[in-house]
Amino acid sequence: MKFAAAALLLLLQDPLTDAQVRELHGQLVPSAEEKWQTIPWRIDLPAARDEAAAAKKPVFLWSMNGHPLGCT
Repeated sequence: MKFAAAALLLLLQDPLTDAQVRELHGQLVPSAEEKWQTIPWRIDLPAARDEAAAAKKPVFLWSMNGHPLGCT
């Protein structure tokens, strides 16, 4: 029921103008100044391990099982 009400509200809403879409996009896309973007992320674990060992730094490993958005 909640989904139907939300969908109905979206259908009754006026469409966004191009200027509104550009403004919203600018607010949603992270800027280059975001700290997490300065981290040298790696997707190859053995290569990351070798690079960390050479630099004498630890490896932060993020691992998960399932859908990345938690939808199962």
